[in-house]
Amino acid sequence: MQHLRKLPALFLLTVIWMGCAHPVSPGGGPKDMKPPQVLESKPENGSALFAGNKFSIEFDEFISLENIAEEGLISPPLNKQPDFKIKGKTLQVKFKEPLKPNTTYTVYFGDAIVDITEKNPLRNFTYIFSTGEQVDSLSLQGEVIDAFNLEPVEDVFVLLYKNNNDSLPFDSLPLAVRPYYLSKTDENGRFGFFGLADESYLLFALTDLNRNYFFDQPGEAIAFLDSLALPQYFKILTTDTTSSDSSAAMEPDSSFAGGDSLVSQDLPTEQYTNYTLYLFHHKDTVQKLLKAELVRRNTLRFAFSLPATDIRFEVLNFDLDSSSYKTEFTKEKDTVIWFLKELPVDTLKLLIWNKGDSLELSTIRLKPQKKLKGRKKKDDALKKQYLGWTSNVTQRNLVLDQQAEIIFDQPVASSYTDSAMLVTPEDTIYNPAFVFLDSLHRKIQVPFRLEEESKYSIFFPDSSFTDWNGLHSPEIRLDIITKSLRDYGIFTISLHPAEKQAYLIQLLGKKEAVVRQHRFQNDTTIVYNYLLPGKYLLKLIFDDNNNGKWDTGDYLKKRQAEKLIYFMKEINVRANWEIEEDWGF
Repeated sequence: MQHLRKLPALFLLTVIWMGCAHPVSPGGGPKDMKPPQVLESKPENGSALFAGNKFSIEFDEFISLENIAEEGLISPPLNKQPDFKIKGKTLQVKFKEPLKPNTTYTVYFGDAIVDITEKNPLRNFTYIFSTGEQVDSLSLQGEVIDAFNLEPVEDVFVLLYKNNNDSLPFDSLPLAVRPYYLSKTDENGRFGFFGLADESYLLFALTDLNRNYFFDQPGEAIAFLDSLALPQYFKILTTDTTSSDSSAAMEPDSSFAGGDSLVSQDLPTEQYTNYTLYLFHHKDTVQKLLKAELVRRNTLRFAFSLPATDIRFEVLNFDLDSSSYKTEFTKEKDTVIWFLKELPVDTLKLLIWNKGDSLELSTIRLKPQKKLKGRKKKDDALKKQYLGWTSNVTQRNLVLDQQAEIIFDQPVASSYTDSAMLVTPEDTIYNPAFVFLDSLHRKIQVPFRLEEESKYSIFFPDSSFTDWNGLHSPEIRLDIITKSLRDYGIFTISLHPAEKQAYLIQLLGKKEAVVRQHRFQNDTTIVYNYLLPGKYLLKLIFDDNNNGKWDTGDYLKKRQAEKLIYFMKEINVRANWEIEEDWGF
């Protein structure tokens, strides 16, 4: 806190992110890239003893306001949005409600102020004033990043609460109390608060879908700081705002810049605090049916918000006994798949229960809706129905350490494979062996050893497999061509954790899809063989609960999302190359 007589020497009047480039337009003349410049504010920006209900800002050119409802923020928040009016080159702001006494207010315009010709924004302009004799002059900065991929998150509200709320517990603040200060992240996930009092604060971030500054929507993501946040004086380096290349920078982060005044305290750079918030989607605690659908004929899928181990189904319009369907769960157990025998009804009406409580009533059609007319309708009726299937053979390729697999749409009741063939470079094997990989008998594997630079063919004649509805498989033919060992790369990573605990290491390919995953606890070395050439990432998850997956946070339990880090280098795998790396963490 600083006294009124010191104000001209220490106030941050504006917060401006500005570039210094001056591109030239195709027409040959210089394109105007300069944002509007502030000539005068009434009362002066950074003033104490603010009286009345309005202020005005005069600029050096004609301006307009773009998306002020979305861009503008006022701290402490007001119940009513002020009136924003433009008269020529002057912006007038009028408040619609009384202001609190002895309070420092920050009016953040974001990028809403633009010139009317080129729409150049005056980025992150802030107007600060106090209704008391003192103006709070501390600042706080940080970033919001996605807890799952560590990417910066743009357009997230950052909420700051004074640490003086004794009536409500910490976990109720964003649920029941409006924040005292507001900010918003930029395209780099950065945020800043200015005009803060010298006290401790509680810090949150929120994807506020309904813009009411409460954490009250299922789809909203949240972040919270485990400790208290303490604002500081930041050393602001400024230049003359009227020059042709006006710029400013704040140590240690040049994202936050001062205007035409100086706020400084000579702290060493390493003493500046940058607060990082990890944004996560709160783990759903209420079981809900998200979707019930017919995936294909005789196959139903039920998606739930939580693992469905306690779900019970009650069919209301048909006597569906346990011999009429089989159940399969996905890996996360939050999706249930029903494989049905052919039923003599067009729809099923189900009452879905969770731990004895009725969850939802759903009606599902059992036959796909097709609007066919004339000859096409007749041809479709005569068309033979086959047992559908898929395979892990992609574009006739299998990696040398894989086995050929076939997945059928329905459980297989019987098989007749005496006429099946496996053609290898050395021989033709009749009636090749196969094994079922699952208890429902939907997935089979044809085990044989793959050699490099070889061709194979697997052939099952028509009707080799029959499902429990009597549908036969069509002719199945898998042609496989293997690559040379020279076509693959090998990557070896030696892992050296500082502490013994459960970890997950993931090798990520395109779009960060998981290519391989391993679990470990101590120093270990992992060799990735048969890697196709390309660029890969390594992602390390601190698997605190040792469940073999990354877990999001739980705000109500004050539990952060599980920590993760990325290897500092991209892994560039090349054909016929071996790469070795060490990673200590």
